[in-house]
Amino acid sequence: MNLSYATWLTVSGMVALLVAWLSWQRRAAPGAPALCVLMLTLAVWSLTYAVYWLSFTPETRAFWLNMTYFGVAPAPVVFFILVQFFIGRSGWLKGYVYFLLALIPALTLLFLWTDPLHGLFFGGYRSVDESMIYRGGPWFYVFLIYSYGLLAVGVVLLFRAHMRSPHFYSRQTRVMLAGALLPWLANVLLLSGWNPLPGLDLTPIAFTGTGLLFAYGFFGYRMMDLVPVGRDMLVENLDDAIVVVGTDGRIVDINPRAMEFAEPGLELPFGKLFNEVFSRWVDIIPNYIALEGRAELKLDRAPFSFIDLKILSLKDRQGHPVGKLVTWRDISARRQVEEQLRIFFHAMEQNPVAIVITDPEGRIEYVNPQFVELTGYSLEEVRGKTPRVLKSGEIPSGMYDNLWQTIKASQVWEGEILNRKKNGELYWVNELIAPVLDGNGAATHFVAMQQDITGRKHTEAELRVLNTNLQVKLTEIETLHDQLREEAIRDGLTRLFNRRYMEETLEREVSRVERDPQPISVVMMDVDLFKSINDTFGHQAGDAVLQTLGTMLLENTRISDIACRFGGDEMVVVMPGASMDVAIARAEEWR
Repeated sequence: MNLSYATWLTVSGMVALLVAWLSWQRRAAPGAPALCVLMLTLAVWSLTYAVYWLSFTPETRAFWLNMTYFGVAPAPVVFFILVQFFIGRSGWLKGYVYFLLALIPALTLLFLWTDPLHGLFFGGYRSVDESMIYRGGPWFYVFLIYSYGLLAVGVVLLFRAHMRSPHFYSRQTRVMLAGALLPWLANVLLLSGWNPLPGLDLTPIAFTGTGLLFAYGFFGYRMMDLVPVGRDMLVENLDDAIVVVGTDGRIVDINPRAMEFAEPGLELPFGKLFNEVFSRWVDIIPNYIALEGRAELKLDRAPFSFIDLKILSLKDRQGHPVGKLVTWRDISARRQVEEQLRIFFHAMEQNPVAIVITDPEGRIEYVNPQFVELTGYSLEEVRGKTPRVLKSGEIPSGMYDNLWQTIKASQVWEGEILNRKKNGELYWVNELIAPVLDGNGAATHFVAMQQDITGRKHTEAELRVLNTNLQVKLTEIETLHDQLREEAIRDGLTRLFNRRYMEETLEREVSRVERDPQPISVVMMDVDLFKSINDTFGHQAGDAVLQTLGTMLLENTRISDIACRFGGDEMVVVMPGASMDVAIARAEEWR
């Protein structure tokens, strides 16, 4: 029994528990959960080792020495995982990786407690008088190599992180590296025989110191809750230029983007005055030490046209100024887009065509002033509603169905619609609706452009009326023309063709017969004793006789025959294609 050693180990275990509790309170910070687990394993290690030094019997001491391995076995694995979080390389730690890392510690605990069955862990070297396990069976050395291998890799990774950490963050990495070296120092003391506490394994106490330094490194030097190498991944690869300046105006930290603006050929800007490193740009940030805030500046030199400049004060925990954080970024592209948007916005606001923008469900999000003037509805009155508020009820529903199906298929629809204004007045628009598509071809908005064509529609209606009237007049004229033509070629009394038409037709038929020989006959007739009829019964009776004769000929001639009044009571019938015999037979019928 050794109460002094037990006291040291108990204090170490309680400190480990305190740090574990503090880490759990800050578990949102990167690596804090891993630090909490590490301190819990160290607390188990120290407290069980303390009970070992309070035990009296060999069997009890052997039991509690075995119990220490519930802290010893997982500690190197958790240490290695914690280093991964600190250097910002924890992304590869998936579920199966954790399982593989924990496999050897788990097997170690299994083989340790079942050693009497196989001897893999102690290998027959177990001594109840030894307070530390120096040698053992095959699995003891497997565990030893695995544990020290993880510790060694962790130290190397921390050293690499320290070497590439900027000056402003180097103290934090130095603290973490010192913590990682403490267990190695304790082991060196044990192996060299120089142990201030003979017989006591200093490793759990050293590991507790490691946890304390790690906690101080994580929470005492936090910079926006980013670990240094995590900061390296974030800040070093940002497009923003970042410069940290001390209270004396000298550069404490700078990222590669900011170095692009430094004086050509300058390799190590740390410790140099801001004005010296950025002498070409001093006029952009005049009196920067006294400035704080944000501003957008227009440059008259390459490579930027506009920059967004931010200057923030940095203070320590007591609120004392420790420097300035100066950042700037190129916003030329953004300003160009803003200018284009400004132009597009003014183009829509001042457009003589009514413009409506809706969401994919047809709910109105924007209307331009011309829409307000045309419909009488303000933006506030139609926002969130659909264009159905303009529906006149005069358009078939099938047309709206076709419109919606067209634009939902990411196609453009164009047509004429009769709408109703707020005051109930109807108006016509020529409307074009086009979808706005995202990168995947899905419609995010619909843009409708409505041109008022009410005046044109009224004009078209008036033109249709005028055209109808004109068609009626033309029909009347054609009828009169036909009547005049009939009067010109027909005899007014008998309605037979007149002599002039007969002469023209006969000449044409004779010419045709000369080209294409075929018979043609002409029958000429008159009314017997016609003069005596006129003298006896009067001219009216004579006219009646002539009219009867004309009607008889019209009803008893072929369509191709030409029946004419040659003059007085003389009639002529031209019969194309009729032979003499046919003509004589027909003449006899008429007679």
